[in-house]
Amino acid sequence: MDKKMALSKKQIGLETSMVANKLTDECIYVSLFGLLDSARIEDVSKKITKISESDKIVCVILDLYNVDAIDTAVAGYINRLGNILKLMGIEPIICGIKAELAEKMVKTDIQFSGIQIIRNLQDALLVSFKVTGYKLIKTEK
Repeated sequence: MDKKMALSKKQIGLETSMVANKLTDECIYVSLFGLLDSARIEDVSKKITKISESDKIVCVILDLYNVDAIDTAVAGYINRLGNILKLMGIEPIICGIKAELAEKMVKTDIQFSGIQIIRNLQDALLVSFKVTGYKLIKTEK
């Protein structure tokens, strides 16, 4: 096996801070990975803001499911990102906070103020549909 191809999740997380995908013309999904420090989250914030500048974007889902730890500085950046997005007329939605991460956040008094926090990606998608005016309709097979 080629050693260059064998990368662990943590190695990928150190190199790639985020994955961003357009879910609809009006909603962007951003998944963050690994350990987030101030430098990485600042870079991520700039990228998300730039991607969101499209006049059609009204919703950004920020998925923290693959994040190992958040400190107060990173939480501050995420709060600022949420405020920036709101000033741009974009609804920020955070999802995927696992129990272990939630416990660490509570112990260190980390809070996200004024940002919708949703349990998981599936529920965040439903909220984004309400924000963007989409309907999810199950069809017959």
